[in-house]
Amino acid sequence: MTTYLFAYGFLKTRFHGNRKTETPEIKAELITNGFYPGRMFRVNVYPGVVYDPECGQKVKGEIFKLENAEEMLHVLDRYENALPLVLLDPDYERRMRTIETPSGPLDCWVYEYLKAVNPATEIKSGEF
Repeated sequence: MTTYLFAYGFLKTRFHGNRKTETPEIKAELITNGFYPGRMFRVNVYPGVVYDPECGQKVKGEIFKLENAEEMLHVLDRYENALPLVLLDPDYERRMRTIETPSGPLDCWVYEYLKAVNPATEIKSGEF
């Protein structure tokens, strides 16, 4: 089974292996761009998204086909401080969502922010 990741923040291509953002080297193939319904917020120096199919806004990002998916998702869950790996005070949860692409919908893993957000920090463009 092929496993896909939708990346909208520090998991995007330009940050892979970046020492400043401490983004891990991601073993994956960039396949296309996409979007899904939600709101993006600046929650620190990084963004967090909240899925909201009713908001009329889009979160934009990149879609990757993961290599060694189980191992890579473990690494990414740790990096994102995310459920299902991190059980004590996680910041994100990895969830399966349908992402719209130029070729049609594709089910992808997405890291969605779990904590309260400040509405004043919304990134209205949906792009980081």
